[in-house]
Amino acid sequence: MRAPFASHMVSRKNRLNELREQAATLESRAARKISRNKSTKGVIIDGTPSDPRRNPAKVGRYNTRQLESYVKSLQTFNSRSTQFEAGVRGAPLPRQQWQKYKAGENAVRAQAAKVMEPVQDVRLPGPGSTPKNIREGDETIAQRAAKIRGKHPTVTNQGYLPPERQPKNIKDADSLAKLTKANAKRMTKTFQAKEHKRAREELKQMVAVFQDDVLTNNIASLTKGQFDMLWNFTKFADALSLTYHHIQSKGKRKQDLPQEMIDNQVNQAKTLVEWVKKFKI
Repeated sequence: MRAPFASHMVSRKNRLNELREQAATLESRAARKISRNKSTKGVIIDGTPSDPRRNPAKVGRYNTRQLESYVKSLQTFNSRSTQFEAGVRGAPLPRQQWQKYKAGENAVRAQAAKVMEPVQDVRLPGPGSTPKNIREGDETIAQRAAKIRGKHPTVTNQGYLPPERQPKNIKDADSLAKLTKANAKRMTKTFQAKEHKRAREELKQMVAVFQDDVLTNNIASLTKGQFDMLWNFTKFADALSLTYHHIQSKGKRKQDLPQEMIDNQVNQAKTLVEWVKKFKI
């Protein structure tokens, strides 16, 4: 009669052999899947973190638990649900991660559209407008936004709109994860409140350069909705930017600029503030 201990040792050895055979079979399937991805979709998985195969020398020393874990990882990789998209230079992007990213990107875009929808057909002040005589122009908010984004897709004071990325635009899976996280963060109320506060402070600093109390006080009195409309959908920041950036440069002073130009910038800014104050938002 075989001793219980000896029987247990044989059973353990048999289990190890079974797992090694199973791992070898799964490794072959994984190799074929990796080859297919390269030839049909240009996805380069070999040698990347997405490649589940491990050093044969290490696998040969695995115990039962390690082999079971390895077999499980190979099974997961070989599953039909595990698919990839080709990133930059064929970097493997897990399809589920890619789909999650796109859902977040679409959510941010939908949020931006929701913010613009109530005012998209509003016409901006036209040429020759003054704070006391605001003339309706030909260009709508939506038309201006489309024109600006066409030239500068991620311009910061236009209300962030993520570019419509494709897999080929993504460096690797880590980059994809970071982009996904960033989009999710943008959808939180905390982030949006911080962005509004940051924009208020930035505009406050720009206006302070002109030392105009009327303009400063009018900006401070705007509601959140009015401020967002002014900051995101008009050329208010553009109107002040030349003098502001001039003064920010080392050794520059406001006095170094023609007074007529400064007066014109302030007039444009005041006109836009008076215009936006008409909206009950």
